[in-house]
Amino acid sequence: MRVLCLVALLILGAFQCTYWLGPSGHFAMRQLRVELEAQQEFNHSILERNRDLRAEIARLRTSRDLIEEIARTQLGMIAEGETFYLVIDPRK
Repeated sequence: MRVLCLVALLILGAFQCTYWLGPSGHFAMRQLRVELEAQQEFNHSILERNRDLRAEIARLRTSRDLIEEIARTQLGMIAEGETFYLVIDPRK
């Protein structure tokens, strides 16, 4: 009877080790859940960014003034008939 109890305890211990420490055990699943949540947050931020970009594209398609503003600020556009003045800081 003692041997049977010892064998049963060993089997139970092996199952517990597999449950807690195995490749698809409790701790591995918890880590996967954390990684899944992080990936879902990343995906959500990317979706928001895509939505903002689509809205900006729609505005750019309808507004010539917005295109000109971006060209002036980011590309240094100077329109015909305008005079360009470069102001240099003497301290630099």
